[in-house]
Amino acid sequence: MSARTASPPDKISSEAGLDPARVEQIGVQSVEVAGHILNTLATLDCPQTLSALSAAAGLLPAKAHRYLVSLIRTGLIEQSADGRYDFGGAARLIGRVAMNRLDIVRIGTPILGALRDDLHGTVFMGMWTPQGAMVIEWLDIVRPVSVVIRPGSILPLHTSALGLICAAYLAPDVIARAPQASVAHVSEAAAQLDDIRRNGFSVVQGDLIQGLDAVAVPVLDYKRDLVACLAAVGASGSLDITAGGVVVRQLKAAAQRFSHSLG
Repeated sequence: MSARTASPPDKISSEAGLDPARVEQIGVQSVEVAGHILNTLATLDCPQTLSALSAAAGLLPAKAHRYLVSLIRTGLIEQSADGRYDFGGAARLIGRVAMNRLDIVRIGTPILGALRDDLHGTVFMGMWTPQGAMVIEWLDIVRPVSVVIRPGSILPLHTSALGLICAAYLAPDVIARAPQASVAHVSEAAAQLDDIRRNGFSVVQGDLIQGLDAVAVPVLDYKRDLVACLAAVGASGSLDITAGGVVVRQLKAAAQRFSHSLG
Protein backbone atom coordinates (compact mmCIF):
# COMPACT_ATOMS: atom_id res chain seq x y z
CA MET A 1 0.00 0.00 0.00
CA SER A 2 1.43 3.36 -0.96
CA ALA A 3 1.02 6.90 0.27
CA ARG A 4 0.65 10.16 -1.62
CA THR A 5 3.92 11.09 -3.29
CA ALA A 6 5.81 13.47 -1.02
CA SER A 7 7.78 16.48 -2.22
CA PRO A 8 11.56 16.50 -1.66
CA PRO A 9 13.02 19.32 0.46
CA ASP A 10 14.23 21.47 -2.47
CA LYS A 11 10.78 21.35 -4.08
CA ILE A 12 9.11 22.10 -0.75
CA SER A 13 11.32 25.18 -0.38
CA SER A 14 10.40 26.46 -3.83
CA GLU A 15 6.69 25.89 -3.30
CA ALA A 16 6.87 27.73 0.00
CA GLY A 17 8.45 30.74 -1.69
CA LEU A 18 11.84 30.20 -0.06
CA ASP A 19 15.16 30.61 -1.77
CA PRO A 20 16.72 27.09 -1.82
CA ALA A 21 20.20 28.64 -1.51
CA ARG A 22 19.08 30.52 1.60
CA VAL A 23 17.58 27.34 3.07
CA GLU A 24 20.90 25.58 2.53
CA GLN A 25 22.73 28.35 4.40
CA ILE A 26 20.38 28.01 7.35
CA GLY A 27 20.58 24.25 7.66
CA VAL A 28 22.18 21.11 6.26
CA GLN A 29 20.33 19.98 3.18
CA SER A 30 21.53 16.40 3.33
CA VAL A 31 20.06 16.09 6.83
CA GLU A 32 16.78 17.50 5.51
CA VAL A 33 16.71 14.93 2.70
CA ALA A 34 17.41 12.11 5.15
CA GLY A 35 14.64 13.41 7.40
CA HIS A 36 12.34 13.60 4.38
CA ILE A 37 13.00 9.93 3.62
CA LEU A 38 12.27 8.98 7.24
CA ASN A 39 9.08 11.04 7.26
CA THR A 40 8.00 9.45 3.98
CA LEU A 41 8.57 5.95 5.34
CA ALA A 42 6.43 6.88 8.35
CA THR A 43 3.48 7.56 6.01
CA LEU A 44 3.67 4.05 4.56
CA ASP A 45 2.15 1.11 6.38
CA CYS A 46 4.79 -1.56 5.71
CA PRO A 47 8.46 -2.04 4.74
CA GLN A 48 9.19 -0.69 1.25
CA THR A 49 11.32 -1.59 -1.73
CA LEU A 50 13.82 0.99 -2.94
CA SER A 51 11.69 1.83 -5.98
CA ALA A 52 8.50 2.26 -3.94
CA LEU A 53 10.15 4.35 -1.22
CA SER A 54 12.05 6.59 -3.65
CA ALA A 55 8.87 7.14 -5.69
CA ALA A 56 6.88 8.06 -2.60
CA ALA A 57 9.64 10.46 -1.53
CA GLY A 58 9.91 12.01 -4.99
CA LEU A 59 13.60 11.09 -5.29
CA LEU A 60 15.60 9.23 -7.91
CA PRO A 61 16.32 5.65 -6.74
CA ALA A 62 20.09 6.19 -6.93
CA LYS A 63 19.90 9.27 -4.70
CA ALA A 64 17.53 7.62 -2.23
CA HIS A 65 19.85 4.60 -2.03
CA ARG A 66 22.85 6.72 -1.02
CA TYR A 67 20.88 8.20 1.87
CA LEU A 68 19.50 4.82 2.89
CA VAL A 69 23.03 3.42 3.15
CA SER A 70 23.94 6.14 5.66
CA LEU A 71 20.65 5.75 7.52
CA ILE A 72 21.33 2.03 7.86
CA ARG A 73 24.79 2.78 9.29
CA THR A 74 23.21 5.00 11.95
CA GLY A 75 20.62 2.39 12.85
CA LEU A 76 17.70 4.57 11.80
CA ILE A 77 16.85 2.28 8.88
CA GLU A 78 17.28 -1.46 8.45
CA GLN A 79 17.04 -3.64 5.35
CA SER A 80 15.42 -7.06 5.46
CA ALA A 81 16.67 -10.15 3.65
CA ASP A 82 14.25 -9.49 0.78
CA GLY A 83 15.68 -5.99 0.29
CA ARG A 84 12.85 -3.95 1.83
CA TYR A 85 13.53 -0.94 4.03
CA ASP A 86 11.98 -0.20 7.40
CA PHE A 87 12.79 1.69 10.61
CA GLY A 88 15.82 0.38 12.50
CA GLY A 89 16.55 -0.02 16.17
CA ALA A 90 17.71 3.56 16.68
CA ALA A 91 14.49 4.93 15.15
CA ARG A 92 12.37 2.63 17.30
CA LEU A 93 14.27 3.75 20.41
CA ILE A 94 13.77 7.42 19.55
CA GLY A 95 10.06 6.86 18.98
CA ARG A 96 9.63 4.88 22.18
CA VAL A 97 11.50 7.41 24.30
CA ALA A 98 9.61 10.32 22.72
CA MET A 99 6.24 8.69 23.42
CA ASN A 100 7.25 7.73 26.95
CA ARG A 101 8.41 11.24 27.70
CA LEU A 102 5.25 12.73 26.25
CA ASP A 103 3.00 10.49 28.35
CA ILE A 104 5.12 10.83 31.47
CA VAL A 105 5.26 14.62 31.33
CA ARG A 106 1.60 15.01 30.38
CA ILE A 107 0.31 12.60 33.02
CA GLY A 108 2.94 13.15 35.68
CA THR A 109 3.11 16.94 35.88
CA PRO A 110 -0.36 17.47 37.41
CA ILE A 111 0.28 14.64 39.87
CA LEU A 112 3.63 16.17 40.77
CA GLY A 113 2.01 19.58 41.29
CA ALA A 114 -0.60 18.11 43.63
CA LEU A 115 2.14 16.27 45.51
CA ARG A 116 4.09 19.50 46.04
CA ASP A 117 0.99 21.19 47.39
CA ASP A 118 0.16 18.28 49.70
CA LEU A 119 3.69 18.08 51.09
CA HIS A 120 4.37 21.83 50.98
CA GLY A 121 7.83 20.94 49.77
CA THR A 122 10.09 20.50 46.77
CA VAL A 123 9.38 17.53 44.53
CA PHE A 124 10.67 16.24 41.24
CA MET A 125 10.06 13.59 38.62
CA GLY A 126 12.71 11.58 36.82
CA MET A 127 13.17 8.72 34.41
CA TRP A 128 15.86 6.49 32.99
CA THR A 129 17.51 7.49 29.72
CA PRO A 130 20.52 6.15 27.79
CA GLN A 131 22.55 8.89 29.51
CA GLY A 132 21.46 7.82 32.99
CA ALA A 133 18.91 8.89 35.62
CA MET A 134 17.46 12.16 34.30
CA VAL A 135 15.37 14.80 36.07
CA ILE A 136 12.46 15.69 33.75
CA GLU A 137 10.45 18.00 36.01
CA TRP A 138 11.32 19.96 39.18
CA LEU A 139 8.76 21.85 41.27
CA ASP A 140 10.08 24.01 44.10
CA ILE A 141 8.31 26.06 46.75
CA VAL A 142 8.98 29.65 47.69
CA ARG A 143 11.58 29.71 50.44
CA PRO A 144 14.56 31.87 51.44
CA VAL A 145 16.98 29.44 49.84
CA SER A 146 15.86 27.20 46.99
CA VAL A 147 17.89 24.39 45.48
CA VAL A 148 17.18 24.04 41.78
CA ILE A 149 18.22 21.02 39.74
CA ARG A 150 17.27 21.77 36.18
CA PRO A 151 15.22 19.36 34.06
CA GLY A 152 17.67 17.42 31.93
CA SER A 153 20.18 17.01 34.77
CA ILE A 154 21.68 13.53 35.08
CA LEU A 155 21.91 12.39 38.69
CA PRO A 156 24.43 9.82 39.94
CA LEU A 157 23.35 6.21 40.32
CA HIS A 158 24.40 5.54 43.90
CA THR A 159 24.26 8.90 45.68
CA SER A 160 20.86 10.15 44.51
CA ALA A 161 17.41 8.87 45.43
CA LEU A 162 16.45 8.82 41.72
CA GLY A 163 19.58 6.91 40.73
CA LEU A 164 19.04 4.32 43.46
CA ILE A 165 15.47 3.68 42.30
CA CYS A 166 16.73 3.15 38.76
CA ALA A 167 19.51 0.84 39.96
CA ALA A 168 17.04 -1.17 42.06
CA TYR A 169 14.25 -1.60 39.51
CA LEU A 170 16.00 -1.80 36.15
CA ALA A 171 17.76 -4.86 34.75
CA PRO A 172 21.47 -5.03 35.66
CA ASP A 173 22.52 -5.04 32.01
CA VAL A 174 20.61 -1.77 31.44
CA ILE A 175 22.36 -0.13 34.39
CA ALA A 176 25.73 -1.50 33.29
CA ARG A 177 25.49 0.48 30.04
CA ALA A 178 25.12 3.79 31.89
CA PRO A 179 28.14 6.11 31.46
CA GLN A 180 28.66 6.41 35.23
CA ALA A 181 27.98 2.76 36.10
CA SER A 182 30.48 0.90 38.26
CA VAL A 183 30.25 -2.88 38.41
CA ALA A 184 32.06 -2.93 41.75
CA HIS A 185 29.73 -0.35 43.23
CA VAL A 186 26.63 -2.19 41.97
CA SER A 187 27.90 -5.39 43.60
CA GLU A 188 28.60 -3.60 46.90
CA ALA A 189 25.15 -1.97 46.84
CA ALA A 190 23.25 -5.23 46.24
CA ALA A 191 21.89 -5.41 49.80
CA GLN A 192 20.83 -1.76 49.67
CA LEU A 193 19.02 -2.30 46.38
CA ASP A 194 17.24 -5.34 47.83
CA ASP A 195 16.02 -3.16 50.71
CA ILE A 196 14.76 -0.53 48.25
CA ARG A 197 12.76 -3.11 46.30
CA ARG A 198 11.37 -4.61 49.49
CA ASN A 199 10.38 -1.26 51.03
CA GLY A 200 9.36 0.46 47.80
CA PHE A 201 11.40 3.64 48.30
CA SER A 202 14.95 4.98 48.44
CA VAL A 203 16.56 7.55 50.75
CA VAL A 204 19.72 9.64 50.58
CA GLN A 205 20.87 11.87 53.43
CA GLY A 206 23.26 14.55 52.22
CA ASP A 207 24.85 12.10 49.76
CA LEU A 208 24.27 14.27 46.69
CA ILE A 209 24.01 17.77 48.19
CA GLN A 210 25.24 18.39 51.73
CA GLY A 211 22.42 19.37 54.05
CA LEU A 212 19.68 17.97 51.82
CA ASP A 213 17.83 14.67 52.10
CA ALA A 214 15.69 13.04 49.42
CA VAL A 215 13.13 10.25 49.26
CA ALA A 216 12.07 8.60 45.98
CA VAL A 217 9.56 5.98 44.90
CA PRO A 218 9.15 4.08 41.62
CA VAL A 219 6.31 4.50 39.14
CA LEU A 220 5.63 1.09 37.59
CA ASP A 221 3.53 0.20 34.56
CA TYR A 222 1.11 -2.72 34.25
CA LYS A 223 4.05 -5.06 33.59
CA ARG A 224 5.73 -3.83 36.79
CA ASP A 225 8.47 -2.19 34.74
CA LEU A 226 9.96 1.11 35.89
CA VAL A 227 8.75 4.07 33.80
CA ALA A 228 9.40 7.02 36.12
CA CYS A 229 10.27 8.11 39.63
CA LEU A 230 8.71 10.61 42.03
CA ALA A 231 10.84 12.21 44.74
CA ALA A 232 10.71 14.76 47.55
CA VAL A 233 13.64 16.90 48.70
CA GLY A 234 14.11 18.77 51.97
CA ALA A 235 16.64 20.07 54.47
CA SER A 236 18.30 17.38 56.56
CA GLY A 237 16.38 16.86 59.77
CA SER A 238 13.18 18.47 58.46
CA LEU A 239 12.20 15.90 55.82
CA ASP A 240 10.42 12.84 57.21
CA ILE A 241 12.30 9.93 55.66
CA THR A 242 10.76 7.15 57.76
CA ALA A 243 8.98 4.26 56.09
CA GLY A 244 5.67 5.06 57.75
CA GLY A 245 6.00 8.83 57.53
CA VAL A 246 3.78 11.21 55.61
CA VAL A 247 6.33 11.85 52.85
CA VAL A 248 6.72 8.19 51.89
CA ARG A 249 2.97 7.61 52.16
CA GLN A 250 2.16 10.58 49.95
CA LEU A 251 4.84 9.66 47.41
CA LYS A 252 3.58 6.08 47.16
CA ALA A 253 -0.02 7.24 46.79
CA ALA A 254 0.98 9.65 44.01
CA ALA A 255 3.01 6.94 42.27
CA GLN A 256 0.00 4.61 42.40
CA ARG A 257 -2.24 7.28 40.81
CA PHE A 258 0.45 7.81 38.18
CA SER A 259 0.62 4.07 37.42
CA HIS A 260 -3.16 3.82 37.09
CA SER A 261 -3.20 6.78 34.71
CA LEU A 262 -0.69 5.04 32.44
CA GLY A 263 -3.18 2.22 31.93
